[in-house]
Amino acid sequence: MSGNVVISTKQVNMFYSGKQAIKDVTVNVYENLVTAIIGPSGCGKSTLLRSFNRMNDFVEGFSVHGDILYRGQNINAQDVTELRKRVGMVFQRPNPFPKTIYENITWGPKIHGRKDNLDEVVEDSLKRAALWDEVKDRLHSFAFSLSGGQQQRLCIARTVAMKPDVILMDEPCSALDPKSTTRIEDLINDLKKEYTIVIVTHNMQQAARVSDHTAFFYEGEMVEFGETDSIFTNPKKKQTEDYITGRFG
Repeated sequence: MSGNVVISTKQVNMFYSGKQAIKDVTVNVYENLVTAIIGPSGCGKSTLLRSFNRMNDFVEGFSVHGDILYRGQNINAQDVTELRKRVGMVFQRPNPFPKTIYENITWGPKIHGRKDNLDEVVEDSLKRAALWDEVKDRLHSFAFSLSGGQQQRLCIARTVAMKPDVILMDEPCSALDPKSTTRIEDLINDLKKEYTIVIVTHNMQQAARVSDHTAFFYEGEMVEFGETDSIFTNPKKKQTEDYITGRFG
């Protein structure tokens, strides 16, 4: 595979209070592509994803061994606030702040010292999240007045407002209806022109639709990694084939 590597892991093992969750994983995430992480529940998908911007730091008893690199630098040697600014996160359920739509977008930039042109930041971020036309006349309405799908796009806009390099998405459509899911998938295809995206999804059809590369995990191990078309049409491992054809999972 060619292209610039943005995030890489080298022989990474992760533990929760001594119980192993990720086993000896080495994988590369490539620039301006969508990498999907698939596998049955409890296989370590979200644990790996959350390690890319050190969200697991908040989990008591969590430990990691091996190297996780962002742009060639070990993430543990980087300022965690700056890392999370560069590697943003969209969670499984929409989690807007209990503030207005406008304040949701400007909160992050303000904390990082941005004081001017906030109107431009709001408009640009909402346009990138395909939400501007729906909310431009009610920017000072409470964010919770939006539908679930709109709230999730607002969370994407809030992430984009920080001008990240990478966007991590942890099952971003699992709480959404089919129409909202389609909007998010279309958005992912647009966003990868400017951002590198890693998505955890339990929906294999979604992985096939939106991703360029797919990593299949089972019981903490990465069974197979490759171009999505190859993983779904010509998997090299029988375990991968069994999973994507529905024989288990």
